[in-house]
Amino acid sequence: MAEFKDKVVLISGTGGRLGQVAAQMFAREGARVLGCDIAKKRAEETCRRVREAGGEMASLAPLDLADPAHAQRWVDEAMARWGRIDVLVNNAAGIAIAPFDEASLDHWDFTIRNELTIAYVAGRAVWSQMQKQKKGVIVSVSSIAGHLELSGFPAIAHGAANAGVQGLTRMLAAQGARHGIRAVSISPGLIANPDALPSPTMDEHGLPIARQLWRHAALGRPARAEEIAETVLFAASDRASYITGTDIAVDGGMSSIIWNPRA
Repeated sequence: MAEFKDKVVLISGTGGRLGQVAAQMFAREGARVLGCDIAKKRAEETCRRVREAGGEMASLAPLDLADPAHAQRWVDEAMARWGRIDVLVNNAAGIAIAPFDEASLDHWDFTIRNELTIAYVAGRAVWSQMQKQKKGVIVSVSSIAGHLELSGFPAIAHGAANAGVQGLTRMLAAQGARHGIRAVSISPGLIANPDALPSPTMDEHGLPIARQLWRHAALGRPARAEEIAETVLFAASDRASYITGTDIAVDGGMSSIIWNPRA
């Protein structure tokens, strides 16, 4: 039997690679998926792929989840279609890249808004419905940058925002426990993008030239989006019913092993 049969799953950022893969995998397991993204064409492509595979999915785009009115419209759409919300996957994110000594306050504000505030606003939007149901799961995609700073990756607020996502997860778990609501965060390292076009600035995994980062993973490669999405599905499932208030690193060992690539 499909693990998420008839469950309603809201996934943000379904126009991106990880959001698309997660939507496909949840739908394959029987979920009714409602996606959203600011990128309308890419979000529509995800819907098309899910439906062609026999899954059930709708999407709202363009939608800016850091805006409470947009987040409420997303929740209202799910309720109008299916009458409940079982899982929220906070996947959408955006960061501003700049070294600390060159960055402006706008760089900081953009990243905090689009990595941390966006998760807070979406969580607030689904909260009352999950309370009424006395059940729900909020899975937030964070980053290993919330655990350790990535040398050579000049995103000034990225680490702070993702440490905030992990703190937000703990708060949601603490306040949601009496309502049957679980909250878990997932921290990937680098994720390969096989859809990226060949470019002098890309490596063989479709990543910006970053071998010095992902080769510090004990497994010696970036993650596939499917490997991260599998963890998201597990955290959202009843198999993880006793897991809440914690972060799961899915980073090939980058945050836990001091790796010597010459060994």
